[in-house]
Amino acid sequence: MGAAQTAAAALSLHPAFRPPALSRGLSALSGAEPARVTWQQPNQLTGGLHPATELVLLGCGLLLVYGVPSPVVPAALLVIAGLAAAFSPRVGFGRWLLTLTFLAGPMLVMVGIIQGLFYPGADVTVLWEWGPAAVTVEGLSVAAQLWLRVAAMIGLCALFGFATDASRVFDGMIALRAPLTLAYICSTAMSLIPLLGAQIHQGLQARAARGWPTDRLITRMRLLPGILTSVIITSLTQLDQRHDALAQRGFGSSRRPTPARSYPNGTLQRVARWVAPMLVVLLVAAALVDMLPLPSAREILEVLGV
Repeated sequence: MGAAQTAAAALSLHPAFRPPALSRGLSALSGAEPARVTWQQPNQLTGGLHPATELVLLGCGLLLVYGVPSPVVPAALLVIAGLAAAFSPRVGFGRWLLTLTFLAGPMLVMVGIIQGLFYPGADVTVLWEWGPAAVTVEGLSVAAQLWLRVAAMIGLCALFGFATDASRVFDGMIALRAPLTLAYICSTAMSLIPLLGAQIHQGLQARAARGWPTDRLITRMRLLPGILTSVIITSLTQLDQRHDALAQRGFGSSRRPTPARSYPNGTLQRVARWVAPMLVVLLVAAALVDMLPLPSAREILEVLGV
């Protein structure tokens, strides 16, 4: 082996540290085939949408969930979010459903006990009674409406969170004329979620290497406080270092920074970002003045024979 081939083999041990030009030069010296740059398919769920359009659609969905006093709307949006997660390779229906169950499941139990069994009031329709607990139509109506709203909110936010990243959030908020500081805070919060998950996983793996049976839930619960403490300290240190690095690079000197990527932003999307909020506001206003013919939770229970 010649000197050039020896140097090429030594430097190619760490491909993450070599630029593309050097990689091609080393490959030519060593006689190896140059590395090819592969094209990655964009996200099929949001690859054709501008990040600003995604944020507008998320806001419109949340406004519909809490603005229209009918369980039909949050139920429909929950189904739409589930279908979108099922057809998205980046989100995945199982991942989305697990998040929804983990976050909305305890809420279902809580509202079922508080509202379903201990609904206050004397003028109620009692379906079943045992001591101080009583199942009433009014309590079931409030519990169903409240849980569907919370579940729809979690489903929409989980779909958005899994389908996007911090860079898209920052570019989308800047495109919507949001303050630079607010865009930085929101995008930083988005980037911390996968970072915290990765650090917790690494901490559990380190404990497992030292002999801890981390496959047991009780052991994980015992180790979690210590791991979370180190994770929080590490995250705060990284945030401080990131802030110093951004300040040295002139972050904040421009009111509208250049986007990190090139996004599709046709006329249809620009019009939709204006029309969609107007339509949602009109729908909410029509629902508040009883001009939107949607059934309430009690009417749906009556149709079901409850």
